[in-house]
Order: sequence, then structure tokens, then C-alpha cells
Amino acid sequence: MKIFRTFDTFVIVCALFFIAEQVKSCEKECQIGISNAFASSYTVEITPFYKDFKNDSLEHLFFSMSYDSVSTDPNVIKQVTIQLDSSISDQIDSLMNTFLTGVSDIVKNAIFNEDPKMKGDCNNTVVQPPLGVNWTYQDCILMDKICGNPPSICHFIDLNKQKIYKDLKAKVSDNSKEGGDYITQISNVIKDVASKNNLTQNSSDYLVKGTSKNVQNSLIGFANNFNDHFCSDNCTKYDNTTIIPLLLSFP
Repeated sequence: MKIFRTFDTFVIVCALFFIAEQVKSCEKECQIGISNAFASSYTVEITPFYKDFKNDSLEHLFFSMSYDSVSTDPNVIKQVTIQLDSSISDQIDSLMNTFLTGVSDIVKNAIFNEDPKMKGDCNNTVVQPPLGVNWTYQDCILMDKICGNPPSICHFIDLNKQKIYKDLKAKVSDNSKEGGDYITQISNVIKDVASKNNLTQNSSDYLVKGTSKNVQNSLIGFANNFNDHFCSDNCTKYDNTTIIPLLLSFP
């Protein structure tokens, strides 16, 4: 009987040791928090690309077009151009805000759902700090196994960033493609302006087709510019000042 008790005690001690050695993975609230840590920095970098796209679209809106084919009335032309400038500007701002709102979800999916997935409990290497105590940068250095805790995500930050960049660029490219979401929404705005000014069918078709084509050309430039230049320096300036401190603050 004494031998069995000793064995039971040994099993319990081993189990407790194993539990103590396991570091819990980052669950839902932690995943959201970490995703926001990345997203809050990258939205700052994304915004100028949309601003440039808006400026280019408005600057080249009537490129190679004839105002007379829209209307021979100068007052109508004036109203159409003013309304298009305002409406397209507002629409692009709306598209930008929608994209920025979704950055956190794109980041979350890239980190936790795309290979290599930052998921699962982490054994050994680092010790989980008490509740209310942050991880340290030393934990980030030591946690060299891919798993789901903040130090592992920190250790493999460059790998995670490349996954994020790839997905953000793919999303911009998909939104900007011919027949895609962006040109569809902007073309609808142009159609509304044509309708409000009672243009003839031929004039309306000319306006919508011509300006939409020019906006689509701006969209191509926007997508290419984003693909080539977004975080081209790997956005390292945010790592130690914003992302890593926030990342290590989650349990």
C-alpha cells in the first residue's frame, strides 16, 4: 500500500511539473489584442496609398475626354465636375475606412490561421509570468519554437509580418481589379451624378464609361504602388516602439 501511495505521489508531481512547464497559447481576446497591435501601426502606412489613389483619380478623371460630349451647357459641366469630385472623393474615403477597419482581421488570419500557424501550447523554454505581469523581451528571444504564445509570435515577428504583408497586398489587388469591388462602387457614384444632372442616355454612357476607365487606370497604379512600396523597409520602426511592447503585454 505504501508503495502505491508513493507511486501516486510521483505521478501527481510529474503531472504538476508538466502543467507548470506548459505555457498557454494565445486565445480569442489575446489574438484580437495582438492583431490590433500590428494593425494600429500598419493603418498609418496604408492611408497615404489611398490618399495618392484619390488624388490621381480626381486629377485624371476626364483624361482624353471631351466635355462637349457630356454637355454643351457650361453650367451643367460645372455641376457635374463639382459633384463628381466630391462624390468620388467621399467614396474613396469610405473604401479606405472599410479597408482599415478590416486590417485587424487580415492580420489575425495571417498569424493564427496560415502556415506556419502560431497556435498551440508551448512547452519549456520560457515560464508563463503571473497574471498582470508582462512577458519580457528575453522571453521573446528564448521562445524559438513556433506555437501560440506572445513570445513565440514576437520571436518570429519577421515571418508573421511577411504573411501579413502578402495578405494585405492580395486584398488591395483583389479590390482594385477590373470589375472588382472598388471600380463597381465608384462607377455607381458616377452613374448617380449623371442621373442627378438629367444627362441624355448617350451623354450619361459616355461620362460613366470614360471616367470609370480613367479611375480603373488609377486603381491599377494604386495596386502596383501598394504591392511595390507598402512597408518596403519591413516597417521595422514599429517593432520595438509599438508592436512588441503591446504584444508582450498579453498573457
